[in-house]
Amino acid sequence: MNRNISDFFADRKAAWLKAKLKPSLSEDEQSQLQQEANEKFALANWLPDAARRATQLTMVSHPSKFSHPSAKTSSVIVKSQPANDGYLRSGNVDYELDVFGNAAAMDVYKFLSLLMDDGKTVLTHLEEDSAAIKPLFTLPTASYESMKEGLISIKQLDGSSKTDHLVKQVYFSVGDDYHLLSLLTPSGLLTQVKTRIDSIRFSEETKQAKECRKKNEHHAAGYDDVFDLTVTAFGGTQPQNVSVLNSQNAGRAYLLASTPPSMKQRDIRLPTHNFFRNSLRIRPFRDTFQSLDKLIRSGVNNVHVREGISNSLKYIIDQVLQRAFRVRTHGVGWSNTEHYQSLPLAQRIWLDDVHFDKRENEDEWLKSVVSDFARWILDSYEYLFKDTFTKLSDHELREVRGMVQQAVSSDQEFFK
Repeated sequence: MNRNISDFFADRKAAWLKAKLKPSLSEDEQSQLQQEANEKFALANWLPDAARRATQLTMVSHPSKFSHPSAKTSSVIVKSQPANDGYLRSGNVDYELDVFGNAAAMDVYKFLSLLMDDGKTVLTHLEEDSAAIKPLFTLPTASYESMKEGLISIKQLDGSSKTDHLVKQVYFSVGDDYHLLSLLTPSGLLTQVKTRIDSIRFSEETKQAKECRKKNEHHAAGYDDVFDLTVTAFGGTQPQNVSVLNSQNAGRAYLLASTPPSMKQRDIRLPTHNFFRNSLRIRPFRDTFQSLDKLIRSGVNNVHVREGISNSLKYIIDQVLQRAFRVRTHGVGWSNTEHYQSLPLAQRIWLDDVHFDKRENEDEWLKSVVSDFARWILDSYEYLFKDTFTKLSDHELREVRGMVQQAVSSDQEFFK
């Protein structure tokens, strides 16, 4: 059996047993669970079941759920031809298809995405009806053809042309008439853009070059950067409800600057005494804090709830960093004027590029900003839900502070 496939079943079985086995179980009960796991993840049992569950998933190139999680349109797999036209579009970029459907069946997609010895996926081998895949699917519990038909149904289109009122629509002029177009998102293209930009900005080579700059040392290659990026989020605290690729990207995608036209700078409220009090209004954060409060008060402690809490906190932190960035882009040296002398030095170092060298080479300011930042999150949460406020545990308090410190110290999403 292919090593990737063997590892896949070994990992699945180990995860299943980890969730089931408890120290309080007797040896007989543990042995029964071990036997049940062996049977559950045996090829003869798992593959026929996977073939049935594959119908709960759909592979597409343009998922409709990026517009709205409840949107339902026809399955679309675009096969555009490449052209030397200078456009960043489908056809000019080679990217993988996306998947959406029942999250409980995503293990089927992971299996189909495993690479065989020749570098092709299991799904590709099934589609090609290759000789390499048939021995794996020769089982006493189901026929090769029935399992193949069930598994490749993940990529079969329904042939319909159905849109949804929740999908963004635009009237496009064609001669003397208009065509109503439903706008869908090329999620694979979004993923490629994010992957390439992250490689440019956060690769090991870039980190080394930035470290040299921080130490005022020479670096032969230097580094590239991409400016004027906007980070957008899909799916809120449940990115997996949109698609597999969106979940892998934690719901994040980059929006590149589009010029012309050049946008006029928005009005910025510069902080005079405290950025967190002067430049932040609680109302824009209310919905996210409400989602956070529901998760904390749910009384459930599982991986989905913990991820939901973490994603809510990350989203709040990102929104605050965006506002801090707007203050920083106001100009260089604004905090040195007399009007802003009551602003703490740590915040001036953080928010004004006139202190760039101190921000890069000193750490004392970071402790103060992180402390104020984390305190603002906790105070805002308590203020919004003072009637039903659930006090956070020491572990959650440490997690909030750690997430804030990581975001502010790295400045990864907005400041580098």
